[in-house]
Amino acid sequence: MTRTLALFTGTGVGWNSTRVLIVVVAMLSLPSVFGHGYYLNTLNFVAVMAMPAIGLSLLSGLCGQLAISHGAFFAIGAYGSAILVVKAGFDPIAATLLAQVLVVAVSAAIGAVVLRLRSHYLAIATLSFSIIVEVLIEEWSGLTGGQQGMTGIPPYQLGPLKLGSDASFFYAYWPITMLLLWFALNLADSRIGRVLRAIREAEPVVDSLGISAARYKVLIYVLASVFAGVGGSLYAHFVGFVTPATGSIMFAIDIIMVLALGGFDRLWGALIGIALITLLNEYALGFADYKRIILGLGLVSVMLVFPRGLLPGLFALVRASPSRGLR
Repeated sequence: MTRTLALFTGTGVGWNSTRVLIVVVAMLSLPSVFGHGYYLNTLNFVAVMAMPAIGLSLLSGLCGQLAISHGAFFAIGAYGSAILVVKAGFDPIAATLLAQVLVVAVSAAIGAVVLRLRSHYLAIATLSFSIIVEVLIEEWSGLTGGQQGMTGIPPYQLGPLKLGSDASFFYAYWPITMLLLWFALNLADSRIGRVLRAIREAEPVVDSLGISAARYKVLIYVLASVFAGVGGSLYAHFVGFVTPATGSIMFAIDIIMVLALGGFDRLWGALIGIALITLLNEYALGFADYKRIILGLGLVSVMLVFPRGLLPGLFALVRASPSRGLR
């Protein structure tokens, strides 16, 4: 019983590795349950969209930096990889790696400036950057295809092995997603993670101890941006096309809604939240005209009632229930 409880509550590389390995084994067995059709395709989208959600959880949940630029870096990763492949003839894997170099360069430059701001000022600054990126994609039609987007983006290929089916994408993408989650979990449990939590709670105290809070904030901002950029590149080579809607402001709001469901400082919650949002989007197609209104009202409601997220809030209510207090 103690070891079972530790499986859910234990910290450190060992327990993180065990939990991730269990989920990987469970996920890789799903094609035998759901087959190779619609549900497998949906799970592939979950794997891709989980990446920017995990990155934002590190940045906003762990470090307390309310940035809304993850959609922009998702778009930079997607368009960067697409342009290098379609217009410059690069191999998709090489294009993906080079796109992340661009993401690192842009995020480091932007982060060094905007992370001097705090709270809603930081949110406004990063939102403005996202709008600039979206406008550039729409207006730079000679490079990005403008409103029409870019098509003909080939899937990944390693020698004779080509990702051409939902099953092949599934077996390639989910291990990458879980590897990034494993890295994020271990980072959160490390010394760097403790510093990031301290910045979230009392940044002036961190500076007073001789630790450069600004340096750590830029570091985690760049890392979170790379998570989004990798997700964008994988998305582009999965669906085969990109449009200005890829990584738009609405996309950024969707990811924030994901964290509002799973918990802003819960890395596992980011994975659970993106699965819930993806399934809700698929089963609520009849309410497509009202989806943004519903999600917006839901986000505001959750933030007012459960500031740390819906799932953590519900768990807290269960732990504080009268029946537990009578024992």
